[in-house]
Amino acid sequence: MASAIVGGMLKSNLCSADDIILFDKNTDQYSKFDNDCKKAFTLEDGISSANYIFFSIKPQNIKEILEGINQFDLSDKLFISICAGITIQSIENVIGANAKIIRTMPNTPLMIGEGVTALCRNANVSDADFNFVSSIFSSSGYVAELKENEINRITAITSSSPAYLYLFAKAMLDGATQMGITNDNTLEMICKTIIGSAKMILSTPTPLDELIKMVKSPNGTTEKALNVFEEKNFTEIIAEAMKACADRADELSGMN
Repeated sequence: MASAIVGGMLKSNLCSADDIILFDKNTDQYSKFDNDCKKAFTLEDGISSANYIFFSIKPQNIKEILEGINQFDLSDKLFISICAGITIQSIENVIGANAKIIRTMPNTPLMIGEGVTALCRNANVSDADFNFVSSIFSSSGYVAELKENEINRITAITSSSPAYLYLFAKAMLDGATQMGITNDNTLEMICKTIIGSAKMILSTPTPLDELIKMVKSPNGTTEKALNVFEEKNFTEIIAEAMKACADRADELSGMN
């Protein structure tokens, strides 16, 4: 995700590679980034010269990082977290209530410029700073400002959901194979169908139920498929999975 954020910043000319400082305990990670980006080899070097600090780490590791940077001068720095479940309050608890913090929840299509990112901020963040950070994410997709109490819920809707769609596409591909369809372009046809269907949803005010009816004819092929989904409680399974995702985000929020 960090490489996607950096890539979007460079592609949109929001800054130059020389303006970006990378820090990772595992320096092998630096090979994934533009070679002109600066590389820090200590946490202090990474923090001291930065104005905008992105936490692109696993949620379980953020407390260690926060405690590590708390010994340095953090005045006038803006912190941007992409860590699932980590609340603004939990960050403030370690580095201070005066800290400027933006919490974000992006998704992996950010890597190809088609991401969706939800953002919220604390009261210390100015409109100018918030708009700048929003522009970083909008350079690689769609951005929406939410209330923080919605962020854990949106994790299940936008951040984790690409995996649901990948699984659905894989299930369709496996089903095609079971039916004897082994064309090299089968996966492409599945993906193009998903893309086209999504674009149709966005391009028309027609309700989703009506769009389904447009495909389904009485006692036709589509109806037979949809009957199986209904018998297997497809919509309930999706809702249950989304709740499990959001609940886990809540659990991570309680880890701090």
